[in-house]
Amino acid sequence: MIGFIGLGIMGSRMAENLLDKGYDLIVHNRTKEKALHLLEKGAKWAHSPKEVAEQADIVFTMLANTKAVEAVALGEHGLLHNFGR
Repeated sequence: MIGFIGLGIMGSRMAENLLDKGYDLIVHNRTKEKALHLLEKGAKWAHSPKEVAEQADIVFTMLANTKAVEAVALGEHGLLHNFGR
């Protein structure tokens, strides 16, 4: 399973390409609305970055700035809290 966090203009297109190639995908974004087209194509929704890390073998992020990266990686429900499970 591949995880993808950050579904803006670039991230959503990259995630969609992975789906189109047949990969299983779990996604997270601050706003779920940006993931709806991916969910309709078969992606699974994660409620937090940590949930992505719990289910994915590899995680891609496409985030706007350093603050966003720190929040996704190290925040209370950050993805790094579960890597190396």
